[in-house]
Amino acid sequence: MTDERNRLDENGEEAELDRQTEEMLAADQDFGFARVYTIELKYKEKPKFSRKRLYEKMTLYTGELQQPEEQKSGSSLAVWEPSEESETDMLHFFHLNYLVSFADGDMPAQTSLMPTKHRPASEYETAVQQAWHWPDAGAILEECGHSLFLTDMMASGLEPKDRLRLITGTLRAVLETAPCDAVYFRESDKLLEPGDYLTAIEAGAILYGAMNVRFFNVQGTGSEQEEMLMDTVGLTALGVPDVQCHYFDLEPGEVAQYLTNLGYYLFDRGDVIQDGETFGPTEDVRWRCDHQYALAGPHRLVVDVDPGQPHYAGKQTAALADKPQK
Repeated sequence: MTDERNRLDENGEEAELDRQTEEMLAADQDFGFARVYTIELKYKEKPKFSRKRLYEKMTLYTGELQQPEEQKSGSSLAVWEPSEESETDMLHFFHLNYLVSFADGDMPAQTSLMPTKHRPASEYETAVQQAWHWPDAGAILEECGHSLFLTDMMASGLEPKDRLRLITGTLRAVLETAPCDAVYFRESDKLLEPGDYLTAIEAGAILYGAMNVRFFNVQGTGSEQEEMLMDTVGLTALGVPDVQCHYFDLEPGEVAQYLTNLGYYLFDRGDVIQDGETFGPTEDVRWRCDHQYALAGPHRLVVDVDPGQPHYAGKQTAALADKPQK
């Protein structure tokens, strides 16, 4: 009887854990949060690099680390090739300066670098369309034939700034060890020229890859005015709302700068803006903020910015033109 009761208790606990896990994953999906953060490095040629140099750079930018003992060893020069036995080609790091608290104790956040199947340039169409910061992105992708994935693991419990600092340091170590031809941030759907990325990070623009400011012409609403939507994508993946503005007759460059500033503010302070509060560059220019779901995919939570009449186009769902502003 006691054994049967214990089994019932264990089954009940497992069912409760399953329920809590399902609720957590559903909440993550509704918000737009990424449990695993992924960056893709694109190469024209097979990347070759010294593991010793990579470990040195990892330590420099992320602090003390360990590699699993079962990781294969050999020549200090590695040629990354897709393999059905991906575990034999994966470099996995435990970052001892980035501890995450779990019910059973603290565990170091981890990152992995692994070869992945190359995807053609056509699969990055939306990123290329919004690559106003890098006009040659599409052409460079066409020349690439090799890819690496850089991901974090067990790191979603870190504070957003710590998590991004870890993935940024890891990416920086890889780029300085095995320079690639293009970097793709999956969570922000953003393509970057590697040199521009490193320059931006050196200048303190920590969100240069993690936050993508997008522009859309809006069609099919019946409006006689030129209707536009601008938003960010990538912040919700780290646990902070993205931002958007649906508007008429404003200079896109000014709106982009405003949303960039607001994105950095939220990333630095957290989701501190309450519905109905205002945010603006000056005391005279204040735009109302409200939380809602994004007008443009992917599904995620955003802070919607209302620039006031006659500029605010509202919260209605609209058809978006494929061609971005250049």
